Amino acid sequence: MKKLVNHLMLFAFLFSMSCIMAQENWEQFEKTQSEVTKLIQLPDPTFQPQQHQKPLDAKAIADLGLEQLYKNEPRKFTAKDGKQLFAYKYNSDSDTTILLLHGILSSAYMMNRTAGLLQEATHSEIVALDFRGHGQSEGTPGDVSYINQYVDDVIDVVTSIKKEKPNQKIILAGHSMGGGIILRYAMAKDAIAVDGYLLFAPQLGANSPTLKIAPVEGDQEPFLKLHLNRIIGIKMMNAIGETKYNDLPVLFFNLPESMPVTKYSYRANESMYPADYKEGLQHMTKPLLVVVGANDEAFVAEEFHTAVTENSNGKVFVIPDETHNGIRHNNKAMKIIANWFNNHNLQ
Repeated sequence: MKKLVNHLMLFAFLFSMSCIMAQENWEQFEKTQSEVTKLIQLPDPTFQPQQHQKPLDAKAIADLGLEQLYKNEPRKFTAKDGKQLFAYKYNSDSDTTILLLHGILSSAYMMNRTAGLLQEATHSEIVALDFRGHGQSEGTPGDVSYINQYVDDVIDVVTSIKKEKPNQKIILAGHSMGGGIILRYAMAKDAIAVDGYLLFAPQLGANSPTLKIAPVEGDQEPFLKLHLNRIIGIKMMNAIGETKYNDLPVLFFNLPESMPVTKYSYRANESMYPADYKEGLQHMTKPLLVVVGANDEAFVAEEFHTAVTENSNGKVFVIPDETHNGIRHNNKAMKIIANWFNNHNLQ
C-alpha cells in the first residue's frame, strides 16, 4: 500500500510539473506569436514620389513587347475554381503546342512578338496565357487563393489542350516569373507530363546564385521593394499552420497605382518559383533549354550555366549584349531554339 501511495505521489508531482512547464511554454509561445505578428503588421514600404528611375531607352521600350506584330485569336480556359483564363492562340497545323507564360507585371498581350518569333523558329502552335489576375484573365491582380495556384492553372490548361489533341506534344516556355512557375510545375505530383522546357531568363528561386541585388544610383528609387520582415513573419506563422496573413502584400513595385499590377501577395510571391532551385531543376527530366542575355538587369547571367548544368541535363546559352526583356526577341536566341527543337525532335 505504501509503495502504491509513493507511486501516486510521484505521478502527481510529475503531472503538476508538466502542467507548470506547459503553462510556461504556452506563455512563451503566445509571446513569440505576438512578436511575429508585429513583424507582419509593420507598414508597407513606400517610394518617394520626387525620386525617379532612370528613363528607358528606345530598345528597352521596344522590348517591353507592346507592339502587336503577329496575328492571333482569343482563347479561354476554365480553371478548377471556375475562373476564366484568357490566352492568345497562334494557329498552326503542327503536332507541337508551345504554352507560353509571361513574366512578372506582364501579360500575354506583351508576349506577341515572342510568340510570333517562336512560331517562325519552330513552326509550332503557340498558346500565350494570361496568369490569373493578369491581362484579361479573371482573378485578383497580384494575388492567388493559395500557394501554387499558378501551377494548378497551368495544369488545367495543359489538360485542356491534351484533351482536345491527345497526341499533341507540349512544350512549356516561360520568361522570368513564367520560368519559375514552370520549375514548380515540374515538381508538381499531379502535373501532366510535357515534352520539353524552354526558359527565357527564368526566376530560378530566392536561393539561386542567379539572383541579383541591383544597385541604386544617386537619388533614384529602386524598381521594387520586398517587405522582408513580413515575409519572415508569415513563414513562421505558416510553420505552425497559420495562414491568415498569406494574402498580405510583400512585393512592391515603383509604379503608378493606375497600373494593372503594382504589388504581389505573400502567397502569390511564393507561387512564382520553387523553394529550392536545385530541386526544381532536378525534376526537369525532359529536354531543357535556358537562354539569357549577358546584360540581364534582373539576374546574374554568368551564374546560370553552373546552376542549371549541375542540377539537370539542360543546356544554357548566354547571348552577348542582350537584356532581360530583350532575350525574348533575340534572333540568335531564336536560332538556338530552332536547333534545339530539331535536335530533340520536338516539331
